[in-house]
Amino acid sequence: MEVKEDYLEVGVEDSSNTVISNRISTLKLKVTNRSRITFDNVYLCPPREYFEPRSVCCRVNGLRIMWGGGKAEGYKLLTPGDSSKLVPGSSVAAYFLLYYPFRRSTNLKLKLSLRDSEGEIGEVEIPIKVESHGVKEYIYRPRYKPVLNESLLMKVEDVLKSYGVPEVQTFVWQIFPKVHVLLDGKEVALITGDVGSGIGHASKVNMKEDLFVGFLRGGNGLGRWYWVVRVWFFWLNRSLFDEVPDAERVELWVNPDNLKVDWLITDRHWREVVFKGPVERAKVKIVGGSFSHLDRIFRSYHPPVPIGMEQVYVSPDSRDPGSEIESIYFI
Repeated sequence: MEVKEDYLEVGVEDSSNTVISNRISTLKLKVTNRSRITFDNVYLCPPREYFEPRSVCCRVNGLRIMWGGGKAEGYKLLTPGDSSKLVPGSSVAAYFLLYYPFRRSTNLKLKLSLRDSEGEIGEVEIPIKVESHGVKEYIYRPRYKPVLNESLLMKVEDVLKSYGVPEVQTFVWQIFPKVHVLLDGKEVALITGDVGSGIGHASKVNMKEDLFVGFLRGGNGLGRWYWVVRVWFFWLNRSLFDEVPDAERVELWVNPDNLKVDWLITDRHWREVVFKGPVERAKVKIVGGSFSHLDRIFRSYHPPVPIGMEQVYVSPDSRDPGSEIESIYFI
């Protein structure tokens, strides 16, 4: 998929334009500067007419498109080191979160434009294939290498037949914002801290819980399997109390034999971070920062931080399309 001859080229990575219905899916794109020009402050964004009012997201034919980085204009192309310059020959990875809430299969077209301060550079159309499958939706799919490993389909099906599908529930207390995460009635995580800026904004925090079957790396064979509870937090509403809109995940790898949290995965500025248990209940705190500008105080959201769990892995910056993200899971 080429945006403009001799300018910028956009391609889909890891076949990530396959979306599983009723799951948050990651669309990973690789943008390469094929020109002799250095581009600065380039945004990749859907058409403005699809943007939702007072929110930093959009909806196209039922498909919701969200992006990180906190920029209302769209996804800003930044290289590792947070440089906004795309020099000739360089490439950068861009990520969108896609959600199709309907349990049906369909094919869609997602138009994205590349813009800088001088206007539109080019436009690309990404074909999106939405699949609805009772077993496939439970295959664990990594965040920054969103490969859907269909070779695991039979193994996941065997787990579901043997154990059934556990129920995932979340409960939000808004007066002193905190989130309880339950798996089959057992609390597996308590998330506190800057969940929302007061009663009003806490009610605007959108959450989505997904359940997967994940497999650990193992010396022989597949290692052991886990229930993976992935909880997404979306701060998408514009708010006077927030620095930028944001999206964060907390991923709990729960041992099916005792429902303890053996591992926890989250993100830290485009890097995947792994923490090791086991713990009876993961305690996670979202630590909000603040800064002042023109005599006004703005709040910001930072990645969730587990308490009492050992950090064992931090990935390379995922915005580098050549980075190898090696985590506890295997693809």
